[in-house]
Amino acid sequence: MSSFVYIVYNSESIIECITISGHAGVKKSGEGYEICIALSALTQAMYRALLTIVGKRFLSYRIKDGFLNLELIDFDRLEDTKKEEYKIVSNGYLIGIKSLIKEYPDFIKYKEEYKNGT
Repeated sequence: MSSFVYIVYNSESIIECITISGHAGVKKSGEGYEICIALSALTQAMYRALLTIVGKRFLSYRIKDGFLNLELIDFDRLEDTKKEEYKIVSNGYLIGIKSLIKEYPDFIKYKEEYKNGT
């Protein structure tokens, strides 16, 4: 079993939604547990950073055993400076996630989609 990370970008190539489902390859022996923890910690840290930047009004966040969903709401209503800060934090998150995926491809699957169809 592996975690599945699904990221949707808006027409401006900004992360609009992140969904993570499943546990990163956790086996009976506990193997993979640290990867699951790293993935969850990265995502939750990003959420907290974004929360301080854009506020609760612009974010929807749900977390439940083996499932996490983060969505940016009303992006068009954000101030330009907030949009830039959001981009910087979310791009930093992507670097961390993609590094984890590169190191542990058997534990994390990844897919990204662009709303404008690309």
